[in-house]
Amino acid sequence: MYDEAFEWYSKNWDPDRPVGEWWALLAETGWSFPSWPEGRGGRGLSPRDAKQAEQARLDAGAYGPPKGLSTFLVAPTLLTYATSEQLDRFMPGIVRGTDTWCQLFSEPGAGSDLAGLSTRAVRDGDEWIITGQKVWTSGGHMAQKGMLIARTDPDAPKHQGITYFGIDMDQPGIEVRPLREMTGQALFNEVFLDEARVPHDAVIGGLGVGWAVANTTPRSPRIMTLTNNWPPLNSNDSHPNDFINC
Repeated sequence: MYDEAFEWYSKNWDPDRPVGEWWALLAETGWSFPSWPEGRGGRGLSPRDAKQAEQARLDAGAYGPPKGLSTFLVAPTLLTYATSEQLDRFMPGIVRGTDTWCQLFSEPGAGSDLAGLSTRAVRDGDEWIITGQKVWTSGGHMAQKGMLIARTDPDAPKHQGITYFGIDMDQPGIEVRPLREMTGQALFNEVFLDEARVPHDAVIGGLGVGWAVANTTPRSPRIMTLTNNWPPLNSNDSHPNDFINC
């Protein structure tokens, strides 16, 4: 596998190619994350072969795919629980680096006891109406989408009445406020959801099983997303930078 991967990178890598084009090529050919399934940015390689492919990329001096929360946590969760239609909708933007995600889990009253969350989701036809507050949301100010857990059955035991959603962040019902640190930076955010909406077909894993899905997210294996060469925020820039795709 090393020889095949090295030959491909040697033929296709061009340091002057815009990063966005390079990410798109990696996605189309399955070299983004070689251990992921074919058609989802990968080639279905074994961990051993994927490691060899990664080494070949490094030896060829080529940039890796977009990296960060979207690929470390979101994609592996989707690959485990999402339907084929949901994968068609969500995975291309993750693999190509055009969509960034944030994690809408923690709440002011549900940090260490996350299952005690109070954010509610109420069914309204083909949509769910979300009301509540999240906190310590890294990247929330620039994310296009969010991994959201909310209570859909207030009468069920607290671990059983939770559902996991993929929600669009750019909508009137969502307000993101930065949490300013002593340094002046704002790496984390509060997120207020005031009758935000998410379609029913964005429920990940099924109703009431959000606790199981959410517990899969932080356990997603980092080996699926190994890289030592992170590309820049601006996908039209051809120069490296220390950017993580949140």
